[in-house]
Amino acid sequence: VVDACAARRPERIVTHASTRDEAEAVGRVLAAAGYGVECVLLQAMELDPRGWTERERAVAFLLSGHRAHP
Repeated sequence: VVDACAARRPERIVTHASTRDEAEAVGRVLAAAGYGVECVLLQAMELDPRGWTERERAVAFLLSGHRAHP
């Protein structure tokens, strides 16, 4: 899907991935299509107030591809 969007050459593409491997694959597709790529790791944590302990709940990678201007 990202490859098909990149083929249309929009100014910016924003997408997400649920694993690091997926994020790397999407980033490679965007870079191969000539986009500058930024990736941010979003991580939600659960905090248990009884023991004030943290536990990982969810991870997502947010990727943004933008075309370079000449």
